[in-house]
Amino acid sequence: MGAAAATTTLVDAAVPPAQLDLLSIRGVLFDVDGTLVESDPLHFRAFQEILLELGFNDGQPIDEAFFRRRISGRHNPAIAADLFPDWEEARRVAFYTEKEERYRRLAAAGLEPLEGLREFLEWVRQRGLRTAAVTNAPRVNAEMMLAALGIEAMFEHLVLGEECTRAKPYPDPYLVAMDLLGLTPGEVVVFEDSPSGVTAGAAAGAPVVGLMTGQEPEELRKAGEEEGVGERRTTHD
Repeated sequence: MGAAAATTTLVDAAVPPAQLDLLSIRGVLFDVDGTLVESDPLHFRAFQEILLELGFNDGQPIDEAFFRRRISGRHNPAIAADLFPDWEEARRVAFYTEKEERYRRLAAAGLEPLEGLREFLEWVRQRGLRTAAVTNAPRVNAEMMLAALGIEAMFEHLVLGEECTRAKPYPDPYLVAMDLLGLTPGEVVVFEDSPSGVTAGAAAGAPVVGLMTGQEPEELRKAGEEEGVGERRTTHD
């Protein structure tokens, strides 16, 4: 099943949408940043600060529209290559490593779950649905966020884009999660908040619920129809 066969539903909060065939759902796959936890404002601040210090954008601070369009939900190496195409790889790695350290310092002051998250996770648990968290965040960030919210035990697996052949927006992280759970695309639903993540879930052939927690609805809808990364790979390729 390719990207065109998957469905993308937009909702304001993490509730089971009426459009989904809940009788066929056996597993729920969650993004982390912006889907489980209100972390995007902290990522925005960390990127804004470090880019300003580097003189990016002619020394003008990036705004939230730039963050949503060029940064949110994307894998760090892709972000760095996009923003600094002339830099050597080592310099790019140093850039996003420093950014993530800044984010963790900001997050140490406290993270909040997305509104309604705990109730929805309890709904998932009561129905015996399988679960995995699937993220482009570095492992140290992902584990910190889940632990800070006290929900790490709610997920059977944590799948990281950086540990897959390809990160989101490619389908690999979601295909790995399905393989670990022993489920097919028709047996899971993906919850995402970024165009990159929505594209990845749709490219994996799964129905996607796009949470409108930061992105414009049209951007998420377009991402669900994206076929540019729709080449599916099994985890054994």
